[in-house]
Amino acid sequence: MTGTPVQAGYRSSGSSAALGKPVPEPVAIIGIGCRLPGAHGTDEFWRVLRTGSDTVTQIPADRAFGSLYDPRPGTPGRIASRAGGFLTDIDAFDADFFDVSPREAARMDPQQRLLLETSWEAFEDAGQTRGSLAGTRTAVFLAYLSTQYSELLREAGICDMHSAIGAEGRGTAAGRLSYAFDLRGPSMALDATCASSLLAIHLACQSIRSGESTLALAGGVNIMLTPDLSIALSQAGVLSRYGRSRFGDAAADGYVRSEAVAVVILKSLEQARADGDQVYAVIRGSGVTNDGRSGGFVTAPSVESQAEMLRTAYRNAGVEPGDIDYIEAHGTGTVMGDQIELTAIAEVLSEGRPSDRPCVLGSAKSNIGHTEGAAGMVGIIKVALSLRHRTIPASLHIAEPNPAVPWDELPIELATTVRRWPDRGRPRLAGVSAFGLSGTNVHVVLAEAPCDTDATSGSPDRGADGLGADDLGADDQPVLLPLSAATPDALSELAQAYLDRMNCDGVSSQPSLADVCWSAGMRRTHFEHRAAVVGRTHAEIAGGLRTVMAGQPTNGVSIDRRTDGDRPRIAFVFPGQGSQWAGMGRELLSSAPAFRAAVAECDAAVRTETGWSVIERLMSDEPLTGIDVIQPVLWAVEVGLAAMWRQLGVEPDVVIGHSMGEVAAAVVAGAITLSDAAAVICRRSRILRSVSGQGAMVALQLSMADAERAIEGFEDQVSVAVANSDSSVVLSGDPAVLDRLTRPLLDRGVFCRPVQVDVASHSPQMEPLRPELMRALADVRAVAGDIPIHSTVTGQRSTGEEFDAAYWVRNLREPVRFADVVHTMLDEGETVFIEMGPHPMLAHSISEIIDSAEGHGAVIASLNRNAADWTAILATVGTLYAAGYEPDWTALRGGTGNFVPLPSYPWQR
Repeated sequence: MTGTPVQAGYRSSGSSAALGKPVPEPVAIIGIGCRLPGAHGTDEFWRVLRTGSDTVTQIPADRAFGSLYDPRPGTPGRIASRAGGFLTDIDAFDADFFDVSPREAARMDPQQRLLLETSWEAFEDAGQTRGSLAGTRTAVFLAYLSTQYSELLREAGICDMHSAIGAEGRGTAAGRLSYAFDLRGPSMALDATCASSLLAIHLACQSIRSGESTLALAGGVNIMLTPDLSIALSQAGVLSRYGRSRFGDAAADGYVRSEAVAVVILKSLEQARADGDQVYAVIRGSGVTNDGRSGGFVTAPSVESQAEMLRTAYRNAGVEPGDIDYIEAHGTGTVMGDQIELTAIAEVLSEGRPSDRPCVLGSAKSNIGHTEGAAGMVGIIKVALSLRHRTIPASLHIAEPNPAVPWDELPIELATTVRRWPDRGRPRLAGVSAFGLSGTNVHVVLAEAPCDTDATSGSPDRGADGLGADDLGADDQPVLLPLSAATPDALSELAQAYLDRMNCDGVSSQPSLADVCWSAGMRRTHFEHRAAVVGRTHAEIAGGLRTVMAGQPTNGVSIDRRTDGDRPRIAFVFPGQGSQWAGMGRELLSSAPAFRAAVAECDAAVRTETGWSVIERLMSDEPLTGIDVIQPVLWAVEVGLAAMWRQLGVEPDVVIGHSMGEVAAAVVAGAITLSDAAAVICRRSRILRSVSGQGAMVALQLSMADAERAIEGFEDQVSVAVANSDSSVVLSGDPAVLDRLTRPLLDRGVFCRPVQVDVASHSPQMEPLRPELMRALADVRAVAGDIPIHSTVTGQRSTGEEFDAAYWVRNLREPVRFADVVHTMLDEGETVFIEMGPHPMLAHSISEIIDSAEGHGAVIASLNRNAADWTAILATVGTLYAAGYEPDWTALRGGTGNFVPLPSYPWQR
């Protein structure tokens, strides 16, 4: 049988040709975390495998048992080999990240500490956030054999609850992971000696297939802190005097002990595809046996039991033994172990296999040594990476194949060189074996990922990081890259990691900027210390990342190092007339669906009132002229911007309107309907057109008190129309009188600037219009809105119920008490003001008040006439994100993105 329909289609159910039994649902490996000798993470491990590197070294100085080395075999109390595979910095731990006190951390087994960090890395690699995991039926199955650290604590006289939980019990290690991530599925530590972590995979898949768990973490850990087991293995002659694990070699003389932390995240393939997860490989099935008495001794392996293990695994997976391309053998390099394993493999995999299609065998132990309880998980990770890269790495240290195996007569061969994984016209298939001194044998069958789930997009020529040239850069559209960490130093290191991963300096293997940014938003946990970088190209993003590393925000880069974790309130601020410009909002009409839809509704309402089109005016290059055109168009743009922000996930806690901007604020608050708002803005501006050319307005750098003194004696002709800040006002009224009043102020050096209007709103000139305005707006009805509105007419917070016809007359006649409102908002708490206009009009005044107020706040503009619309929007979103807000990343991208691997969290150990 050379390829079943189940294999070709990755179906979740089917039948085994051998037994006619249902084939179990495929389980996807969606995330990996590992720390291995000479390799932290999958990229480094793949380089070790691909380049045929040997990372076995000698016992390091920080392990006291190195002094027990004695080359004489069987010397009592001595270790016959000084070789080993060791992890570095096993005493280091980012305790603050996991909210672990220094006292508790010191009493935690280094294995637990390393598992916490490596599990986080695996969850990140799978795109799982802390929030998405909390409370879910996520299982933990953990191979955890040693409690050596408890011996060291007892020797130091340390015995308390922290040491009991952190070092004594194996089960508490699994429980600690469940607690750290708030996982509610089964949680257990396993001990089947060196078969333990592969048994964890078997049980995790069963838990997922039964529906007991929706996600599973399976892992294994092995750290060597005391010499006892090494001495015992030396006495038994199991350790290699040559100092290498030489699986399949004629001179194999034992194995090398090594350390490892290895974790995978598992999910049903069907759900992984639905969720858009990356899939390294698919677990098709597995088999477990025990030797019983068949080996003749409690620790002796058995050909019979191992052969049954293989057949069971292939039956359960619905595959034929003859279709298996590669086996990652247990492959320790012991004389008896190798011969029995090779014999069982040859017996089973010969069945139905063409003689010209040998099964290839290898062992990662030849690269890094035997990681014992974690060994099966290391094998799973090696095969998953090999399937992903469609490459079979070489198994090292094979000078002469074991002569006890008739290699020429059997369709099996050792992987003595790195090779491309052949295409058989079906998914590539592999098996992974692990055996324990307990007699437990486990074999797991893996298949390559379906093309639509492979983050490498099926290319056989990917680099070690899984990224390729066809993923190049953005299509010259601006993007926002969010970064966050638990500390400022970690944030800076994360920026460096992104810079390295993205190869922003011209290397060809750059990922898509759009997918990187979407993944960083949707598939990463967001911490208190944040930064956001806006750019169109890799070079621009690279420059922004360097700015983050320097800790100095600039245009397109926002940094906020908050410590309280609380986000400030959001205030949508709707400016009055003056921010309009030809072409405003045009880009958003084509790129922002919510903006376009809201403006279209406004357009329809304005057409009903006036007969002309807002959208046509926005799309025209002709300057906007006439107050009865400017105000309705500006109102529509402001309503559209508010709709766009809300679609992006930014909801206002309060709205504020400045002069005519209060009409847009009232709509957004829900105080008046869109049609009533259109009536107010259109009818009122049409009436104002009747007095066009009779008035003027002048902005001055004066306090309210000084401005009132400046117009004394002319109050019947000029008013202080607006108080924008403590030192910024606007006078409104008769043009000749304004000229007379401002001339001496100019002579004194007071800043005075004419406002580009020819109507004196908020001045005595509005008094004669009251009756006509009341008649025109008589049918306007107000209700309590959904969002509080802070009136700049009364200076008070309002529900909006008083926003009837009389209010809109007051809004036009009475002064705009904008400064009072901003002061009140800041007195109530930290506030971020977002200006809902096409160009900043009020930002400077708000900033002035913020600088003078005791409260904290910030002001940002939606658009700027000197920047492209979407670039300006993203810069504002970046500022909000840095301040603690979570935008809708999918809406920001304009749709669902593709999840791509990102740099892992930079531990502050």
